[in-house]
Amino acid sequence: MTEYSLSTVMTCYQDPSAVVATDGRRTLDRAAFERRVRQWMAVLAPHPAHVFGIYLDDAGEFAALLMALWQCGRTPLLAGDNLPATVARLEKHASALIGSFAAPTSLASIAEPEPEAPEVATPFVSIPRDHAAVIVLTSGSTGEPRPVTMHLAQLEDEVAMHEAQWHDVAGQALVIGTVTHQHVYGLIWRVLWPLAGQRPLARYYSHYLEDVLAWSRECRDLVLVTTPSHLGRLPAHADWASARGAWRMVVSSTAPLATADSLAAGERFGVAVTEIFGSSETGGIAWRQQQWDPVWQTLPGITVGVAQEDDEGSAGIEGRANNEGPLVIRSPLLGHDHWFATGDQARVESGQRFTLLGRVDRIAKIEGKRVSLTAMERCLQDHEWVREARVVVLGGHRTRCAVVATLTDPGMEVLDQVGRRAFSGTLREWLASTFEAPVLPRHWRFPDELPRNAQGKVPQHLLAELFPTESLPAESPVRSGVHLPEVLASRVEGSEVTLRIRVQQELAYFQGHFPEVPVLPGVVQVHWAEHFARSLLGDDLPSRARFRRMEVVKFQQVIQPGQEVTVVLSLDRARGRLGFRFHDGDIGFSSGRLVFVVEGNGQ
Repeated sequence: MTEYSLSTVMTCYQDPSAVVATDGRRTLDRAAFERRVRQWMAVLAPHPAHVFGIYLDDAGEFAALLMALWQCGRTPLLAGDNLPATVARLEKHASALIGSFAAPTSLASIAEPEPEAPEVATPFVSIPRDHAAVIVLTSGSTGEPRPVTMHLAQLEDEVAMHEAQWHDVAGQALVIGTVTHQHVYGLIWRVLWPLAGQRPLARYYSHYLEDVLAWSRECRDLVLVTTPSHLGRLPAHADWASARGAWRMVVSSTAPLATADSLAAGERFGVAVTEIFGSSETGGIAWRQQQWDPVWQTLPGITVGVAQEDDEGSAGIEGRANNEGPLVIRSPLLGHDHWFATGDQARVESGQRFTLLGRVDRIAKIEGKRVSLTAMERCLQDHEWVREARVVVLGGHRTRCAVVATLTDPGMEVLDQVGRRAFSGTLREWLASTFEAPVLPRHWRFPDELPRNAQGKVPQHLLAELFPTESLPAESPVRSGVHLPEVLASRVEGSEVTLRIRVQQELAYFQGHFPEVPVLPGVVQVHWAEHFARSLLGDDLPSRARFRRMEVVKFQQVIQPGQEVTVVLSLDRARGRLGFRFHDGDIGFSSGRLVFVVEGNGQ
C-alpha cells in the first residue's frame, strides 16, 4: 500500500513512465503530468484571483490544474456544468474562469497553456491540511445552490479511508466512470483516489454503456465508478460474457441501489457492487455489497447512532439492536466530535452497522390533515408492482399529493393490460389501508426512470414538472401568452422530423419558473415533441386517447431563454412509439419516448 497522501501527491516519487491518465489512445505519464502542473503554475502564480471557477472535460488536464492550484495556494470552484445559469452563479463566488465556458461573463477567462508553454522552476511542496481545497455548489434536492468549502483535511482523510479499505482489491487498476469529476463523488473516486493510490484514471467519463464495455475490451484491469441510474438499466442483450473478468470493483453512489439491480449488476460484471453512502457535507459514511450483506457497514473511524431528545437538546445514542430513528454520525471527516444529523431514518444494529429506512419524515398538510410523504413512499414500494416511488405535493388552488413511480416487470404488464386509470386506482386502494382518503394521491405518473440530475439525485422540481396542468393556480400566466417556440427550419423525411427552434424570452412558461434563472420546464419539451409530431406527421401518430406512458425520459441540461435547439422526432408507426431528442450539437437537453396503444398489438 502506498504511504503518501493527497497533500504529498506532487512531492512523493512515482516512476516517470507510470501512466497517470489515458483515453485509451493518448497517455499522460508522470513526467508529462509534472510538466503540465508546472505549466499551469506559471499561468496561475502571477494572477491576482484566489478562487477560480473551473470546468474541464479532460480529467487528466483537470487533475494537473487542481494540483497547480493547490501548489499556488489557490482554490477551485467546481462548476457542475457550463450552462449560462451556472456561469451566473460562479460570478458571485469566483474571480476568474478556466475551461470550456461559452456563456457571456464579466469574469476574466484564463486559457489553457500551450504544450510548449514555459514552466515554473520552483520545487513542489506539501499542501497544508487547512488549505481550502475545493468549493462545490450544493443544494440537496431543492433550493438555490450554495457554496460549500471543503478543506484538504476532509478530502485527504476520506481518500485515505477508501484507500485503506479498497487498496488490496483495486490494486493498480485503471479507474473509469459514468460520472463527471466536476461533482464531489466523481472528484473523489475518479481523480483524487486514483492519484493517491498511484493508479491510472480515464481522461473522459463514459456517457453510454457501450463506452464502458469498450474499455473492457482494451483493458482487463478496471474499476468502474457509476450510479444507480446507470446500473438500474443494464441491457440484458449486451456482450457481458466478454466483459466478465475485467473488473476489480464496481462502485456506486448518490443513492441506495435497489437489491434486484445490485444482484443483476453483480452477475453481469462478475463482481459484487460496492455501494458508498455519504454526502457532500459528511463525506463517506458507510459501504455495503448486497450480494453478501444488505446492511451498511461504516467506514473506518465512523460511528452511527439514532438521535434522542434529552434535557440538553439533541443527542446521539449508539445503536442497540433494532434501535430506529433519525440517523446521526460521529466522523473524523466532520472536524469535530459532536453527533451530526444526516437527515436519514435508520435501524441501527450497532455503532458500525445500520439499515437505511428512507429520509427523515417529510410532513405535508393535505386537506387540513398531516401526512408523512416518506411513509407513503415506503408503503408504495412495498407493493409488488412498484420499484421506486416519490410523492410530490402540488400547489394551486388546492394542495394535493401526486406520485411518480417506476414499475417492476409485473407492474408494467398489469399497466399495459388494464390502463393507467385502473392501475392507479388499485394503488390508491393499497394506500387506503394505511392513509385517510383526503390525503390519497390524485395524480400519477409511471415513467421508465425517475427524473434525475447530473449527480443522480431526484430533485423535487423535476418531479413537479411532470404535472404541469395539475400544479397551476387558476390565475397562472401560463394559461395565456406565447406557448410555442419560433421554428427556424424544419425537415420531414419519412417518419423522422428535424426542427431548429429558438426558445423566445416571451414564452409563457418562463413566467414564474425560477424567476432569477428562468428555465424551460421539461414537461413542456415533451408537449412540444407531441405537438410538432401531430402537425408534421399527421394521422400517423395515434390519438391522445391511446397514450399509455413515457419511457426512458431524461432531462440532462436546462434550456434557457434565447437558446437555439435542434429537435429530432422519430415515429415507429407499427409499435406506436414516438422518440424525441432536444440537443444542440454535442449538448443534450432531453430525450425519451411516448408510447401509444396500437390496434392489434395491445401495447
